[in-house]
Amino acid sequence: MKVIRSLDDVKIDGQTVVALGNFDGVHIGHREILLSAVRKAKRNNWTPVCFTFSTHTRKEVSLICTEMEKMALLQSLGIEVVVDIPFDERIRNTSAEDFIRRILGETLHAAAVCCGFNFRFGKKAAGDVDLMQSLGRDLGMEVLVNEPVYVDDMVVSSTLVRRLITEGDMERASVCLGRNFYCTGKVIPGKQLGGRIGFPTANVVFEAYRIAPPNGVYYTLAEIDGVKYPGITDVGVKPTVGEFEKSIETHVYGLNRDLYGKNIRIEFLKWERPEMKFGSVEELRERIASDCEKGRQYHRAHGFPEL
Repeated sequence: MKVIRSLDDVKIDGQTVVALGNFDGVHIGHREILLSAVRKAKRNNWTPVCFTFSTHTRKEVSLICTEMEKMALLQSLGIEVVVDIPFDERIRNTSAEDFIRRILGETLHAAAVCCGFNFRFGKKAAGDVDLMQSLGRDLGMEVLVNEPVYVDDMVVSSTLVRRLITEGDMERASVCLGRNFYCTGKVIPGKQLGGRIGFPTANVVFEAYRIAPPNGVYYTLAEIDGVKYPGITDVGVKPTVGEFEKSIETHVYGLNRDLYGKNIRIEFLKWERPEMKFGSVEELRERIASDCEKGRQYHRAHGFPEL
């Protein structure tokens, strides 16, 4: 998959089908848009393109996935070219008409575009799907508008997914994403308290710009070297032993190996309990043992055997 970071660098031979959107999280609604573009392109021997932004159109938004994760998800769906540009002044001040005529038509050679029912574009978000379809007809550009996708009578959106994650509702977040919510990172040295009390952990720091689940204990899967292992994860600041930067500490049942420096992925399956401050390290150890036993039962019931 080719990733283009500037409109000035776009060089595409032949016609394209362009999927339009921020695509943060690449949830099941996004997938319908992207797969529509891929299918349309394959039928006509055109190039499936995703036009998206490397910075969110709303600066205050915490992202569901990193840029690298987003690119991997787009590639997995069959997108061949991603135009991934910053939402800067140039884009912000492009009129809706110029976006269609110049960017989609002249630069991206779009024979067709795919977008969601509520897609907005152009300066001050003046353009909508009705304008897209009207100008598309004038330009001979087919416009395919995807209808909303529902989960439990709720329209799936990145905003909904963020809310579910911040509420700790990992099960419904997974349904909306079409996959488990996960975070990736390099294992860093911690205080090694877990190892000293019999529950060694792999510690990963949250990126500041990402959405984070609430502090607490979760049933998770840790992907290490391409293999998924069941375990439990504490998200929080370790209040029993002090106050620390928010991090992810994962204990994999039965795994006893040095993971420092490895890039791992933690998939969140279910929230178990809030983070708690215990009266002693021994109380903490006993509760972790209880959490692990409940976690093992959960993982076995859901088809994730331990080591």
